[in-house]
Amino acid sequence: MSGQIRDKVAIVTGASSGIGKAIARQLSAMGMRLVLIGRDQARLENLADELSCEAIWIATDLADEHAVQKLVDQTMEQFGSIDVLVENAGVFGNESVADTAPSDIVEMVNVNLTSVILLAQAVLPHMRKTKSGEILVVGSIAGISDMRNEAVYSATKHGVNAFVRSLRRQVQADGIRVGSVLPGTVATELWGKVDPQKTDQQVDAREVLRPEDIAEIVAFMITRPPNVSVRELVVLPQAQDI
Repeated sequence: MSGQIRDKVAIVTGASSGIGKAIARQLSAMGMRLVLIGRDQARLENLADELSCEAIWIATDLADEHAVQKLVDQTMEQFGSIDVLVENAGVFGNESVADTAPSDIVEMVNVNLTSVILLAQAVLPHMRKTKSGEILVVGSIAGISDMRNEAVYSATKHGVNAFVRSLRRQVQADGIRVGSVLPGTVATELWGKVDPQKTDQQVDAREVLRPEDIAEIVAFMITRPPNVSVRELVVLPQAQDI
């Protein structure tokens, strides 16, 4: 996109909190038009009202395959294009395999992996028409490391990483860039980090990242010159021992 993203249209999933919310704020400040996706309607409404850009919100469950196509159709009806897709929605679990409920396994696979594939598939026809576009997935360090207590979660993130790498090669000739950000520990609700004072202490100790750190990296990736493709970028707190 050569850094020219003002008035471009971005879909951001998982936008109601944490990394997704920070990404939405970052892209809004850069002049993009946004489609905010999440489960919590009230939070999405509040975020849309806060942002300075043109923004709509769609409260939906990405584990529902029919909802995925519907949100893409709604985006096209509202804005007429999809320039950037930021796939950030996810659910986390760190129970042992023996202790993980089958329903939790299914949800984790559906949200973390299946919805990523289906949503990327749904936007491809629109990006191919314009011979441009950006698909960026917020994955996890668990996608390239074997996390002892996160077997199911790690499996979904390894799957995402394999998908991103393969999809990138499939759409190279279409002028579409595909990449991922793989963060370590980020101070979000997903990790149970909701105390601002404690977060500040952990940031000072270099033990966690802030959501805004990831948002800045997303902005960096989508504003690279068109000849530059960042396939994946691993981002860790300086003191995280991985």
